[in-house]
Amino acid sequence: MARILRLTCLSCLVSMLGFAGNFSGWLVDSKCFASLSSFSGTPESSWDANSAIRYCSPEKKTHSFAVVRQDDGSPFRFDPAGNEKALDLRVNADNKFVYLVNVAGQTDRHLVYVRAISISKRFCRTGKGAPGL
Repeated sequence: MARILRLTCLSCLVSMLGFAGNFSGWLVDSKCFASLSSFSGTPESSWDANSAIRYCSPEKKTHSFAVVRQDDGSPFRFDPAGNEKALDLRVNADNKFVYLVNVAGQTDRHLVYVRAISISKRFCRTGKGAPGL
């Protein structure tokens, strides 16, 4: 009986670890978002992360990506393999859209080692459903 209980507990823990690396968030240009967030500490600036997400939506020239988590707003840069996977998404080149993505991978501080990424929704930057609107 004790052995069955241990195996049950172990299987629950293993399944929880598998879900820990899956989250959703807004796909952004990593350099742009980092640049805007570096000014957020100055007293004369008021930080609006939603505006930064809309402003830093990826373009055709974007090669360094990040995801801003939807639940707590924390940004995670992609590892080099994750940047390649994000390039494969072929996001719109005219910068009129923001993308809500699902990311599977392991996080280490503010870096995510992307196993898989997919677009779950696309919103017009100034339309209903975009961050902060």
